[in-house]
Amino acid sequence: MTKTGLFSLALAFALISCSGSKTEESQDSSEMQETEVSQTTSVSNNSGTLGIIDAYLAVKDALVADNSSDAAEKSKALTEALNAYDIASSQGEDIEELERVQTEAAQFASNIASDDIAVQRESFQALSVLMKDFLKIAGADRTLYHQYCPMYKNNTGGMWLSASSDIKNPLFGSSMLNCGAVEDTLTVNL
Repeated sequence: MTKTGLFSLALAFALISCSGSKTEESQDSSEMQETEVSQTTSVSNNSGTLGIIDAYLAVKDALVADNSSDAAEKSKALTEALNAYDIASSQGEDIEELERVQTEAAQFASNIASDDIAVQRESFQALSVLMKDFLKIAGADRTLYHQYCPMYKNNTGGMWLSASSDIKNPLFGSSMLNCGAVEDTLTVNL
């Protein structure tokens, strides 16, 4: 079998394993999660992002639990933390880009205050892309895992950050809780 054939077979298996079918057997064995990391990105050590990361992870956990009202409530603290971040104290090299990302991230965080969980999840996915960019410039206080689900948004895919390599998908919640893989690890330079 050619390398292309093997790749196609592996890709098909990954897509089938995230299909969301819910038989008792598939719930335990075929709803696979990949935790093998494909790359590692180093970020500077910055305890100033602690409140932002904590608030972001609280919103993620609410969406994992399919709790729209909790996600909306937690998004307020996230929006406040993003708006309060002192860019001038950042050790990042690209301050102008950091300011742009901060502004956009705060806007998406405020959109999560919606009472529609589909809107919340779409805003959260866009926020997650910005959060990764923000933390790559500003730094982080802990290791975070960039996780990716290929099934999100009609198979265009979506990502989020997690404090654990275990897959708990906030973009689908309980309907496809374990669909996804770790694509990158943001590690803190000590």
